[in-house]
Amino acid sequence: MAEQNTVEQIWLPVIGRALANICLHNAGIDNKTIAERAMFLEGLGLDLKDIADMLGTSYASVRELLRLAKNKSKKKGPKKNASTKKTR
Repeated sequence: MAEQNTVEQIWLPVIGRALANICLHNAGIDNKTIAERAMFLEGLGLDLKDIADMLGTSYASVRELLRLAKNKSKKKGPKKNASTKKTR
């Protein structure tokens, strides 16, 4: 016997995506890049497929933009070399 989806299983994801969309618009990041908006939505717990649909782009594009943004943030910071080290 196949289990039928309950009302909660059907509607809770819809409500979650709607609330995420409201948060996105109220956060004031409409003029930010797709990567920044995608990171915001990912922080809210949305799947990449849902994020891509909300931002009007493809799943592969969102995945790649997030990968590039995360790699870029890891490389930030001052470069350490012998000429910038403090001597005592």
